[in-house]
Amino acid sequence: MRRMILTKLTLSGVGKKDAVLTFERGLNVITGDSDTGKTFAFQCINYILGGENPPKNITEAKDYNAITLEFTINDELYRIERTIGSSKVCIVHNGEHLIMPYKHDPANTKNLSRYLLQLLQGHSENAHLIKNKQKQKRTLSFRDIVHLITVDETDIIAEGSSFQSIQYTEKTARKSILKYIITGSDDQNIEEIDDVENENIRRAGVVQFLVKKKDILKRKITEIKEDSNYQLYTKAETTQLMVEEISQLRNSISFLSAQITQNQTKVDELKKLCFEDDAKIAEFEILKQHYAEELKRNSMVSTYTDFLEQLPHLDCPVCHQLITAGVIDSDSSKALFEYFKDHAVQLKSKIQDLTYSINDIKERLESNKESIRRLLEENKQLSETIAEKQASLSKLNRNIATIRQLDAMKKSLEIYQQDLSSVELDIIAYSEKVRKSKESKNKSVSSLYDDYCSEIESVLKKWGFPENVDVTFDAETLDLSIDGKARSDWGKGYRAFILSAMVIGLMRYCFKNNRLHPGFVILDSPLVSLKERKKDESGEWIDDYMEKKMVEDILEEDCLHQVIIFENKDIKYGYQYNYVEFNHEGNAHKGFIPS
Repeated sequence: MRRMILTKLTLSGVGKKDAVLTFERGLNVITGDSDTGKTFAFQCINYILGGENPPKNITEAKDYNAITLEFTINDELYRIERTIGSSKVCIVHNGEHLIMPYKHDPANTKNLSRYLLQLLQGHSENAHLIKNKQKQKRTLSFRDIVHLITVDETDIIAEGSSFQSIQYTEKTARKSILKYIITGSDDQNIEEIDDVENENIRRAGVVQFLVKKKDILKRKITEIKEDSNYQLYTKAETTQLMVEEISQLRNSISFLSAQITQNQTKVDELKKLCFEDDAKIAEFEILKQHYAEELKRNSMVSTYTDFLEQLPHLDCPVCHQLITAGVIDSDSSKALFEYFKDHAVQLKSKIQDLTYSINDIKERLESNKESIRRLLEENKQLSETIAEKQASLSKLNRNIATIRQLDAMKKSLEIYQQDLSSVELDIIAYSEKVRKSKESKNKSVSSLYDDYCSEIESVLKKWGFPENVDVTFDAETLDLSIDGKARSDWGKGYRAFILSAMVIGLMRYCFKNNRLHPGFVILDSPLVSLKERKKDESGEWIDDYMEKKMVEDILEEDCLHQVIIFENKDIKYGYQYNYVEFNHEGNAHKGFIPS
């Protein structure tokens, strides 16, 4: 069976600060002054789990109209949302929102009760329970389980058991519910009868039928256990190893894919740089050509200047007059020659600088192109590696499918073994009924509850009751007797303490025997009325000896389950667990609902 762990309760309203209460696995204590919202928070949890009556109307909760409860099953997070007064709830899981009625409907799985039962049981089949002495039946609802795991401040000190109803019409059904939880076997195969007395005539035949069913179940169990593939499966750890390898492959593929993306980003950046360098090279080549042509023109002008300086006295080819030395200014000619000489040096320097720059850019361009080739080749190799890992992943997934078939065999084996245990218990019960058909049934004690009583005995001993405490169970009132004294005859402090042991003991019994149970219990004020002095191991009288032993035991035994206690007393004792304290500060209210 799967188990629920409550994680957070939220009360919200438009324009209001959320009231939030968080829970953890193991022990959770919400303590503090009266009128700080402890009982109101308890009622909110009860309401969102399908309760008919909304939380009580208190002044502090005005304008709050929505309750949210978060919980986990197998570490998967679920959330139930319900507006106060609404007949529907919203269930959120993995981003999916499901709107459905809160009321149980045996013909439809789309309701809160069937949804929660399916989560816990792993299937959607109805469990059928006897509801009256005529053996008429109804189906199990989640609310049937709630009264076994939550006890409010009124019921915990009441003389009657919270497992049983005060309504006459519900008493038979309550007995069937507890029997189903204890045995794991429902009443689907029990026939409806008109005359209760005549039922005893058929019981001997029922025993014979159950004996045959027992033989059939034993044969099915043997067939599975002797299957060679199943024997290898039970001895190997291949499933867990394959699951781990699948996880490693997926992580590796994710890492390699990220590396390819990173490399591609670098390639895109390098291509951009190469494009820019190609443009620079083209630009610098054009500029270099321009400087080269200008240098060529400069050389021609320089030559002409030198020629004029050396020109002998000649006649002008145009006017045929004598060209004298005075016509050409030797100083101007010399300055002009020097200018063109310097200009030529500058042009040559620029051409040389451009040549160096072009060569540097070409080297960088080639280096970037080589990096691109290298990264593309690396991405090709990474893609091939991913393809190989994907092939291995597909093969492992196929193997997992085979393992799941063997898992189904294992589940069938567990179901057959549970059915066998239930049949054996039913054989005992029916045989006992045949033998004692004429005896009084007012105080019937069934062997069905022996193991459950042993669990309660263990709990009470650990909580400070005498070592030789003897617990018996009344199958009619669904209540306990301690050393022959009915729980109803104890004081209210002890009644609450013993009922707490009944509720927590039932949870532990269900865990040990793989029975249906949500995995958490909620107790409102189990210790506030307890007044008891006990001697500890050193012989000192301790006023809170039993409640301290209770806390120590819960911390040790229920660390994988969840126990939530709403209490007016301080019961921390220096231990580390989820401890929430509400209190009053002056006129301000500091509790579940923000002031």
